[in-house]
Amino acid sequence: MSIITVISFLIAIAIPGISLYIIFSRDFFSTGSNRFIGWSFFWGTAAFGLAYLTNSYLLNTAGIDWSTVVRFIAPVEEEIYKGLILIFLVRRKQFTYFVDGAIYGFAIGIGFAIVENLEYLLSTDQSVQLMVAVVRVISTNLMHATGSSIIGIAFGLSRSRRRTGQILYPLIGLILSGILHVIFNVISNSAFNSTIVLIITITIIGMVGFGMIIFAIRRGLKESRANIEEKLGMKDRVTAGETRAVLSLKAIDDILEPLAEMFGAEKAIHIEKLLKLQARMGILRKNLEDIQDENLLESTREDMEETRAQMEQERQAIGSYAMVYLRGVFPEDDSPLWGNLESMIAESTAPQAGGLWDQLGSQVKPKPEETNTEI
Repeated sequence: MSIITVISFLIAIAIPGISLYIIFSRDFFSTGSNRFIGWSFFWGTAAFGLAYLTNSYLLNTAGIDWSTVVRFIAPVEEEIYKGLILIFLVRRKQFTYFVDGAIYGFAIGIGFAIVENLEYLLSTDQSVQLMVAVVRVISTNLMHATGSSIIGIAFGLSRSRRRTGQILYPLIGLILSGILHVIFNVISNSAFNSTIVLIITITIIGMVGFGMIIFAIRRGLKESRANIEEKLGMKDRVTAGETRAVLSLKAIDDILEPLAEMFGAEKAIHIEKLLKLQARMGILRKNLEDIQDENLLESTREDMEETRAQMEQERQAIGSYAMVYLRGVFPEDDSPLWGNLESMIAESTAPQAGGLWDQLGSQVKPKPEETNTEI
């Protein structure tokens, strides 16, 4: 096996994996289940096998011409196969909201795309393997991931709907992903005057799809922040200061670094887990208001009880002393939330004399007028 072939296979596997990591890393509240992401990925590989068998039957036994299968039948059939596992996942407690659907769908598409990459490379002449690998990972792979992400988002949105909506939303998602896939296949299998123009065109489609999924996730996170700020509170034993910390999970490393230095890495890990559990609780409380399916409502209530119990375990592991300092980073006051949050993160990460803990010390010192002057 030549070095070019090895590099081509590495690109065909590693780059899609990196794109999945990029999408996964956008889930700052970590509501998605790593186990479900793994299931989704492996289902994508299985979906490729189902699609391969179906397409082979249509071409070799049913006698449908290659152009019809590749341009119009295979795109819809592949999206159906990719989306099947979401019927199961959407009813699980670990499927919290549509951002989870986007991530699970993306994982399905990447699993499908990687196996398809390998199949293409094994049947491609060595002289063009590298070019095929590069073009596919920036175009076809992203199209596959985008299509199944659209279906995942649709399934996520369907959770808060009545029975009709639970069928209608995934159907709309399937139609949209099928249309995207058909357009892509028609373009990529058309006679272009220039190979460069074709590559640029399908790359743009893949990149735009990737951008759309990131935009959808960012929109979901923005809505989640608002829901967490509104719903999370003392009924879950979460102070306003802790809520501020939850809403800053995007900058969690900046917050945890000084906490790890003072209390140790193990405490910092427990603090991160607590903040993510609190974020999940805020989202679940919003879901409790929106979901109209009784079975899903009961599942959400059970999930909330489990999450609340896990929060208590993490609080005990953290200890009261470390919790005081955590809340000190985001003190209780009446000023606007996001203005305070941004300024505190900026101050905590800027190199200043005395460091963060000197600043925290100044926050907890009594004000001059509050000092007891009695002897």
